[in-house]
Amino acid sequence: MRVFLVFLVAATMVVGTAYAQKTRIYGSVKDANSGEPLISANVVYAEGMGVVTDFDGKYSIDVPNGDYTLTVSYIGYEQQVAVLSNLKGNALELNFSLSTITLNEVKVVADMALDRETPVAFTNIDPVKIKEEVSSQPLPMLLNSTPGVYATQQGGGAGDARVTIRGFSQRNISVQIDGVPMNDMENGWVYWSNWFGLDGVTQRIQVQRGLGASKLSIPAVGGSMNILTAGITSKRSTEIGLTVGNNGLIRTNVSYNSGRLPKGWGVTAAFAFDRQDGWVEATWATRLFYFVKLQKQIGNHSLSVSGMGAPQERGQRSFMQPIFMYDRAYAQSVGVDLNHVSVTSNPLEGNYGSRYNQQWGNVIRNRNDPNAQSELQSVAENFYHKPIFSFKHFWAKNKWAVSNIVYGSFGRGGGTQLRGNTAAFDQYGHFDLSALYQDNITGTIFVPPYDTTSVNDTSQYKSRNFVLANMNNHYWYGLLSTVNHKFNDAWDLSVGIDFRSFWVERYSTPYDLLGGDYVVINSTSEPFNLFDPGDKVKREGDVAGYRANTNVYTAGVFAQLEYKKDKISGFISVSGANNSYKRSDQYRKRDLVLADTTFRQALGINDTIEYNGTTYTANSKEARIATTDWLHFQGGTAKMGVNYNITDHMNVFVNGGVFFRPPTISDVYAGTSFNIVEGVTTEVSWGVELGYSVKYARWAANVNLYRTTWESRPEKLTVSIGGTPTTINIPNLGSVHQGIEVDAVYKTPWFFDIEGLISYGDWRWKGQAVAFFYEDGNDNPVGSVDVDADRVHVGDAAQFQVAGSIKVKPVKNVYIKGQLTYFDNYYSDFNVLDLQGDNRGRDSWKVPAYYLLDVHAGWVIKLKKMDVILRASVLNVLNKTYISDARNNAVSGSQNFDATSAQVFMGQGTRWTATVGVKF
Repeated sequence: MRVFLVFLVAATMVVGTAYAQKTRIYGSVKDANSGEPLISANVVYAEGMGVVTDFDGKYSIDVPNGDYTLTVSYIGYEQQVAVLSNLKGNALELNFSLSTITLNEVKVVADMALDRETPVAFTNIDPVKIKEEVSSQPLPMLLNSTPGVYATQQGGGAGDARVTIRGFSQRNISVQIDGVPMNDMENGWVYWSNWFGLDGVTQRIQVQRGLGASKLSIPAVGGSMNILTAGITSKRSTEIGLTVGNNGLIRTNVSYNSGRLPKGWGVTAAFAFDRQDGWVEATWATRLFYFVKLQKQIGNHSLSVSGMGAPQERGQRSFMQPIFMYDRAYAQSVGVDLNHVSVTSNPLEGNYGSRYNQQWGNVIRNRNDPNAQSELQSVAENFYHKPIFSFKHFWAKNKWAVSNIVYGSFGRGGGTQLRGNTAAFDQYGHFDLSALYQDNITGTIFVPPYDTTSVNDTSQYKSRNFVLANMNNHYWYGLLSTVNHKFNDAWDLSVGIDFRSFWVERYSTPYDLLGGDYVVINSTSEPFNLFDPGDKVKREGDVAGYRANTNVYTAGVFAQLEYKKDKISGFISVSGANNSYKRSDQYRKRDLVLADTTFRQALGINDTIEYNGTTYTANSKEARIATTDWLHFQGGTAKMGVNYNITDHMNVFVNGGVFFRPPTISDVYAGTSFNIVEGVTTEVSWGVELGYSVKYARWAANVNLYRTTWESRPEKLTVSIGGTPTTINIPNLGSVHQGIEVDAVYKTPWFFDIEGLISYGDWRWKGQAVAFFYEDGNDNPVGSVDVDADRVHVGDAAQFQVAGSIKVKPVKNVYIKGQLTYFDNYYSDFNVLDLQGDNRGRDSWKVPAYYLLDVHAGWVIKLKKMDVILRASVLNVLNKTYISDARNNAVSGSQNFDATSAQVFMGQGTRWTATVGVKF
């Protein structure tokens, strides 16, 4: 290496002598909003002297030493000028981002922040970074190199990622694709597996931290993440790729972008297929992805129709385990008392490895085939398809712009779990499904006393153990309309409406009876309380257990005034919204009346019951369906920010605001009950942020200070108390999130680039609260307890983060990148019920710090008519053993706030992928 550096310095001196009379100026020209390269942009250094950018938006000029004014221009874009003084032969990199003269669709619709203009903290992730680093990971995992972000793959299933920003979970982060909101309307969660192949058409990802620039009427206190897809403004390209990786991973993908076709047409399409066994046991996946976007420009109008989806079937690891179950030596090293766990915590010995997943087993289905072979069976399967469609219209002329987006989504599918005997394990700690199967096909015939016709064949076996599927079918529609008017060169105003409608049907159904023929729902051995007693015998595919519907409506308005002139830019934004909720349950009304199990079994299907003074036929629809009244919650936002460009290279900004956020419907109702949680109310948060940025041709840095306070923050958890499923609701906790973030990049004049960041947070819960207990099926709280979380650290995310990368480019079109990420101050997710008595104000167990090293490499072979692309990635190169997710005091009967009491997900070990592709 030392010899190589000496040679490099010597070569540089020779070249410098030969060209001492000239200076090379090089760089790129891109669209400021989309990040796309601008082809054939003019770069002029003297009258009649200059070049145009190439197909990648890049340029290079050799100019005599001296003073110059470099002018960059492109049709429809604002011209930029750079004054260059006293050039003396050193190469100079200058990159330009041009803004459109007319109002831009991306700026109006997608709320994308701009450098040195929008007063918020944000990070852009471009397509090059995505393709280089994504490997086999879900998109959120790329964000771990963003300040204040903590992302994990949770149980390790394909697409089972989660992300937090500044300590706020993704329930409190607005996620959008091309400006369309993607958060679940019931609880705010984001299901990344629904878009696993989106990286193939992603133009840019922008992560805004804190208040952000989003105008949407439903606020997100943690920040926002907007994914822009390629379209008519992109250059024409076709890309075909094949990726292979560890554990049988194979993925094929094809993407096509037409760019702008004659007469204003444009087409973008992508397809991908993925199959893998999964690094974690039994997390196999088979997934398909499709994306199609058709665009048409007619004068000042732009029309777009798009659709995408990812039908999938995959295994999951959804249950955390005590640490010793994975690795006894590691458990002991982090403080686990192995003598204690061996006696009291678990009948299993553990030490099954970091890949361990309890939720599967081998089963021999030999009831009808004596020669049947053992087969792998997951009892935590997910099967889902959520296609998303949108129609967009954008019109811009002179100083006006109008945008309308209509979108819809129709989700179908569910997930499975084992019911019956869940304590039968094989020698490897997995469910002993073969034993459960044999138990089902050798047991005695069971005929319920209230059913004499459905099951009278002595060859029919009752399943004592079976796999149940919980189904979720929903319809989701929305309208987002924005009108923008530019009063003059300094002021413009945006106003709009945000309407969303969501309806979901939930029910359970026997998915796999494990050799049996039927299952009896609501017998004394099954914990189902909400079902029609006249129809208890269920077979695979029958509706069973419950059938509940939910309606959510949101109607909001927003307005944002923006200013930009000379060195100052800023905005003032306000919004208001009304959320309306309604629930119905097809079996709850009879359950409220028929509380006595004996009476339920004796009731005939034509008998009558009385409810609220009205007599119903027992089996009638009216007797079964119970519906709540509409509930309404109001919310809104008020925020502002100002940016000041101190010099051509430095700027400072400040922003602040207050959010009034309606509680989600999952926070309003207690578990499956119809009762409103005691004390639930509109959540209030406010925050302030100060930022400073410096940017030169070769290096740039950002510093951000922030503080956010959140009042009336709801927390909810489900536990088992005395064998009864119980929901704990805490409607009125508070928290304070404050910290500092620093990130920097240095593009050396040699053959490597350096990036780094450091983020320190101090996130703590605030005050005391009352926790209310709701038993499953009971509409009223059965108890309450005072808890004290004051000054307890917010858990479930690392509060200290350091990351860095070095990208080496030894020769043209070849790169090797090493990334190191370090996380610390991660407190396990708490159970607020533990914070009473002597444990009031006690911190959760602190997870050991860890670091990960990833390596990426690639080579683009430039041929005459195409590029051949070779890429490879190795994740967790050092195969570090670490804990990625943890829950405090989750081990039954243990409240020691330590490693022995915690349950965790272990992070994944070394994985690799290799890709070969062509682009033309």
